[in-house]
Amino acid sequence: MPVQRLKLAMAIVAIDQGTSGTKALVIGDSGEVLSRGYSPLELQHGAPGVSECTADNLWQSIIIAVKQALTGSTEKITAVGLANQGESILAWDKNNGDALSQVIIWQDSRSATLCEERSAHSAFVLSKSGLTIDPYFVAPKMVWLRERVKTGVITTTDSWIIAKLTGKFVTDVSTASRTLLFDLHTRAWSSELAEIWGLDVGDFPELIKNDQVIGEICHPDLEQLRGVVLAGAMVDQPAALLAENCFEIGQAKCTYGTGAFLLTNIGDTPKISKHGLATSLAWNIRGESAYYLDGQVFTAATAVQWLIENNLLDSAEAIDSLPDARGVMAAPGFAGYGAPLWKPRATASIAGLTLSHGKGEIARAMVDGIAAQVADLLSAIAADGVSVTHLRVDGGLTQSQTLMQMQADLAQVEIEVYPHPDATAIGVANLAAMATQSALHLGDFASSWKPAHTYSPAWSADRAQSYLAKWRTLPANALESAHE
Repeated sequence: MPVQRLKLAMAIVAIDQGTSGTKALVIGDSGEVLSRGYSPLELQHGAPGVSECTADNLWQSIIIAVKQALTGSTEKITAVGLANQGESILAWDKNNGDALSQVIIWQDSRSATLCEERSAHSAFVLSKSGLTIDPYFVAPKMVWLRERVKTGVITTTDSWIIAKLTGKFVTDVSTASRTLLFDLHTRAWSSELAEIWGLDVGDFPELIKNDQVIGEICHPDLEQLRGVVLAGAMVDQPAALLAENCFEIGQAKCTYGTGAFLLTNIGDTPKISKHGLATSLAWNIRGESAYYLDGQVFTAATAVQWLIENNLLDSAEAIDSLPDARGVMAAPGFAGYGAPLWKPRATASIAGLTLSHGKGEIARAMVDGIAAQVADLLSAIAADGVSVTHLRVDGGLTQSQTLMQMQADLAQVEIEVYPHPDATAIGVANLAAMATQSALHLGDFASSWKPAHTYSPAWSADRAQSYLAKWRTLPANALESAHE
């Protein structure tokens, strides 16, 4: 598989702490991936709205993945980059780094009522933060957790990880922009936004740029990295945007992982969506900022896993052997819907079933539903005045020709599959390189990578629009779950 070459003069460990597990890559001085480690997370989905894991499981997944990647390596590691989940949080003790709660994962929607109670502030919050008041984002989860854990600090997971690694209490600006507490226009914490949630900005971590040297690693669990600088930190999704060279307005990527996340570069000025999308800060690098519009499919690989666990699909690889859905449609709202509907209590839907349909058609409809939801997000981006003609894609589900062709058909755009399976890790490796080498700039990474595969629309625009018009009735009319 082709690997994007990075202009490095060092060996770097790139850590991608994701929802389903942690990846660690060792990137050599010529840009090649020398080794890789991975450790899964055990997520807990109990009552409706619940999505969490133990803090120890998350921390140990980092240790295991890094040690796997370093096993047998003779390279001198000179920097570590870190990507995080973005909207997942926990309570912890600043004095010793001990976790005081479970990790509340971004999919968790138990704070929906807290959001509903603040709906009168929606317009103001959107104008300032670029975000819709929704339990997907950080602030409502912080309030929900503070009602249950009275001590310690509550932050996104990156601040906890960084504190354990280096002793620093910080978060990067791209992560902060996912909190509902960050002013996109001033790129600073907002006391006005914090007041809406009863929070104090004095309790928040210090904000840092994405290409900043944070500190030296000193945790005894990673003696192999003691004294190595942690340099470069970012949310996982804009890290993939960076890796896929989406540096110009209208360049877009979609990562098909636990969820599917569509991000479109909108340039150096925030543009507040009028069609239900989120606006966030992609990065601040070399003093220059880039912003993006984004939309979310909360359950992509998670939806496929549901099909497997319920004996509707043998494996993810079996997607390409599924029959045509023959009129069956599905919307994979197992964890509710983000943009553009923002329905945290909504559920998944299947429609069009007859006695002639079976497991294969149901499974295919759910896979098609992932593509339909992404296509719907691209329609919202177009309605906001941003033209996307090519969509760069990464993540495990991009290996499915069936899903990628359906994506091209429904979205009516060219699909370009990123040639490396770890786009997020490549992105933070780029960041770590820039943090430790002042002569490097973003343009140095704008290599002409070639897609592993490309897909062109086989459907007519009319056929795609007819399908989507019918499909949109499913999430629009989805039943709501009974949250605790």
